[in-house]
Amino acid sequence: MYEPSQHPPLPSGAPTPPGAGAASTQPQFYIRRTPPTYTRILIGINLAVFVLTIVYGYFVYGVWNGPEDVRVLVDMGAKVNELVMQGQYWRLLTAMFLHIGVIHLLFNLYALYALGPMVEGYFGHGRFLAIYFIGGLCGSLASYAFSPAISAGASGAIFGLAGAITVYFLRYRDNFGRQGRAILQNMLVVIAINLVFGMTMRGIDNWGHIGGLVGGAIVAWGVLPRYKTPAVVRLGPQELETEVRITSEMIWVFAIAALLIAGVIFVTQRGAPLQF
Repeated sequence: MYEPSQHPPLPSGAPTPPGAGAASTQPQFYIRRTPPTYTRILIGINLAVFVLTIVYGYFVYGVWNGPEDVRVLVDMGAKVNELVMQGQYWRLLTAMFLHIGVIHLLFNLYALYALGPMVEGYFGHGRFLAIYFIGGLCGSLASYAFSPAISAGASGAIFGLAGAITVYFLRYRDNFGRQGRAILQNMLVVIAINLVFGMTMRGIDNWGHIGGLVGGAIVAWGVLPRYKTPAVVRLGPQELETEVRITSEMIWVFAIAALLIAGVIFVTQRGAPLQF
């Protein structure tokens, strides 16, 4: 997976002010990326919950492998369809922070470490959190709707980040030139490999991955940053400005959240998982 530099230039397709194309030397624009503050916080929370799961398992059930013990996972908030059906909807959220074993944790934290700074950098803190949590909740809801198995993990939220990066570079791949097209191609390959792997291996909640991917992509489409050239353009590297669309973006996020709540009500009232 290839990550662009901190301030990547946009030489080919960036917005160009009137008359700039006639100059012999065109201005160069770059995007200032937001530091990955919340990515680091989420990594820390996942690590802390994993340690807490070990401690809980030892003191309550006398086991050291608490993250792999079904009793511990259920107590800590894993997605259990029967309990969600009884009104414990919070499990759709808490399951995002539980991991079933060290390998599961390390895979997801590495993916979060790789994807989080890209999404948070290009989308900003608020959009990143919306993509992460709505993607994760969509993953949990899809898992509830289509899989009866107990499940946990941040992979739905991480697939939401993958969906967001895909949407971003679908929109701006030409602006980043060869680098942007390479990132988009790599991301599509990684997503495809993971989904195929999830379909062929037992114990992987692929519905959670698909739900997270779709949820994250939909959120990203509505809150995608829009860039414009500065009012005063000069030669040399210059930061692109971002259009302020707080109201429309909030409406988009709240509309998706409302649909998500409606989806929870619909699938929980049905009872059994959906069948094809």
